[in-house]
Amino acid sequence: MMTKRHEQNVRPRMRMLPPLSAVKVFVSSMNGRNAPVTISASKEQIAGIKRQSKRSDSPGAALVSFLQAGIPPGRRVIFVHGTPGNARGWADYLLAVPEGHEYIALDRPGYGLSEPQHAVVSLEHQAQAISPFLKTNRGRKTILVGHSSGGSVAMQTALDYPDRVGGMLLLAGAFDPELEEAVWLQFIGRLKPVSKLLPRAINNANQELLSLKCGLLAQADRLHEISMPVEVVHGDRDPLVPIANVSYLQRTLINAPLETLVLKNVDHFLPWHSKPSVASSLQRLIDRVRLVE
Repeated sequence: MMTKRHEQNVRPRMRMLPPLSAVKVFVSSMNGRNAPVTISASKEQIAGIKRQSKRSDSPGAALVSFLQAGIPPGRRVIFVHGTPGNARGWADYLLAVPEGHEYIALDRPGYGLSEPQHAVVSLEHQAQAISPFLKTNRGRKTILVGHSSGGSVAMQTALDYPDRVGGMLLLAGAFDPELEEAVWLQFIGRLKPVSKLLPRAINNANQELLSLKCGLLAQADRLHEISMPVEVVHGDRDPLVPIANVSYLQRTLINAPLETLVLKNVDHFLPWHSKPSVASSLQRLIDRVRLVE
């Protein structure tokens, strides 16, 4: 059964972005103006979070770097960043792990300290890189939290490893393939003379986004397989990932217990400026998963 929560009037603690075209977004990225991530944690606090790496069988992703906090015997929650991004973007959450939980934030393949240096555009290969981190402890399955295209990766992981994923929290996620349209500047950025001039994260992000529509088309035929609890949170002023993705999930996740929350006057970067709403949604998801385990 699908239900919809009432919208909340949450005002972001940052200047709202005006509606942006994909061209402007990509130009901003090339100029070094990446996503406006506002982390409360200091550099010293982030440096104090335990960092490790793990070998992966995913093609082209031999080593995955990750941050870890909390109690290993507890329920594991994995945070999956968007495009571009890295594990440090989740630092505030890892510094406030609830009792009895273990939080892990990954550098996805192609970003941060993870291998490879080039882009891994396949959602299946991204999910395969996450699979070694999926852990069931005392019957408690792993929870996935994905932001933006990290939500697409989380969805693929749940589709490919349903026996090890207990639920998903999808934040401003991209799922509807019809809403993914590339612009000419992105194809210019893919040309070798141009791509060699771009920072690794921006270049890999462009490669991923150009391939995302194909990945989402493949997912579309399988979304009916999702039967685990799902929480969706999206801002109604998201200029990068249309809010229409919410109604798309309501139409396609026909076998999932789905809860949706639309935040008013909120843009794409809700993991940082709307942390209380995200933390509350995560706790609600964990409680829902506990009831069905």
